[in-house]
Amino acid sequence: MNKYLNSSTAVVPLGLPTGQKCLMVPAGQYAGRTALLYAVSSTTIELISIDPPYTAPADPLTVVTDSANFPFDAWMDDDGDIFIAYTISSGLKLGFVKLTFSGGQWSAGSPVIVFDADESYFHNICKLSSGQLWIVYTRISGENYFVSAKNSSDDGQSWGVVSDPGDTLTDGADFAFGRMVELNGYQYLFYTNGGDRIAYKTKANSSTVWSAENILGSEGGYNERFSARSSADGRIGLAYVAGSGLKFREFTGSYWTGEATIDTGTLSCPSPLYLAGEPCVVYGKDKGEGMTWFGFSRRENGQFTAPEILDVRKAELKSLLLYSDSAGTYEDKTGEAASSTTADISHSASGSLLADIGDTIFFGIDQPFNLIRLLLSTPGTGGEVIWKYWDGLNWKAFVPESGAWSFGDSEKDILFWPDFYSLPSDWQKKTIAGEACFWIAASVVNSFTAAPVGSRITALSRITLISPQV
Repeated sequence: MNKYLNSSTAVVPLGLPTGQKCLMVPAGQYAGRTALLYAVSSTTIELISIDPPYTAPADPLTVVTDSANFPFDAWMDDDGDIFIAYTISSGLKLGFVKLTFSGGQWSAGSPVIVFDADESYFHNICKLSSGQLWIVYTRISGENYFVSAKNSSDDGQSWGVVSDPGDTLTDGADFAFGRMVELNGYQYLFYTNGGDRIAYKTKANSSTVWSAENILGSEGGYNERFSARSSADGRIGLAYVAGSGLKFREFTGSYWTGEATIDTGTLSCPSPLYLAGEPCVVYGKDKGEGMTWFGFSRRENGQFTAPEILDVRKAELKSLLLYSDSAGTYEDKTGEAASSTTADISHSASGSLLADIGDTIFFGIDQPFNLIRLLLSTPGTGGEVIWKYWDGLNWKAFVPESGAWSFGDSEKDILFWPDFYSLPSDWQKKTIAGEACFWIAASVVNSFTAAPVGSRITALSRITLISPQV
């Protein structure tokens, strides 16, 4: 599924990527109905519901109107009720709202103040098997950041004294972030504290006393980029970014496995999932110029596989071909398109991407796609191109969703169609210069007075955060 839902002006529409924003009703008459939560603006959180096959979303429902422009988190229980933790715009207090599920619809209750004595951010909310709700959050007191946790036993109607932060798990640092997971009647609260370590404390659900700190990593470079998930058979997977790369450790129920390195580089959004009984880690990797590659690695036979792209439609191009009408030749510039070298994408006959009538750029991927991103060292002037796709018999002209464009800007995101459901049904593969792809072609219909030269062309998008759910 890749379906356009809405636009947002919020700083972080999906909150922290390790939180839950895509929640599916687990059972009953409406099993499979999915709630998608996002901040549509700096103050407002909305919910869109959608049923399989996920092509016809309902109209947005406003569920929060007093949010600060910071991340929020959500949890769905077995009844389909949703619980949201967020920062209230007035005073940056810790806020909560319950969305009751009845008759296939969600309705928002009144907002509740959970804690108001300090500024509160970066929430993680969960409901235990005992019925208790817990919110783990970052609390700022003076110049120190603390991980605190507070609970409710009545579905969030009351949270104790609002000036009481609840349990404070860390000793104060220049930043701190926490996540909670339940396993076999125990709570595991994972946190980073000042960047020097990733650790956890645990306690029985029925207890009020947390264990001593258990350190899982101490090389440094830790921040909010970590996430934990429990499996159906009693394990916990922890994925986290450290100074030397993306790491994974697993609690088997009796001990922690050693640290596995999955990838290196500038990494983000690590999210462990359990698929067919084995851990899989989804994450992002910075590719420069504001673009992020999203991929995954799964464990097979005790080892993590080489990273794979999550969606080949949002990747480097399989093929970039430049055709010169005057020379009658194609030149393959696929490698140059994926590199960051300045001014290296041009046809040898013209010294440019395209120049005269009939010159054409072909952008190719193995599957139908809906966008490309171009960085030009020299924008074009005076020329005009038309955009086309192959329908099996002819090249069919169309106007991109983002509007007509003729290589006149140094940086451009071209959205051909708003989502994958909007792709033309008659788009077909074609073999050009030995490459079989789904092609988008840009052909010159009016010659350029100054021809464009490229530096980077890719189908990698500028998606910055993802929130995978299973």
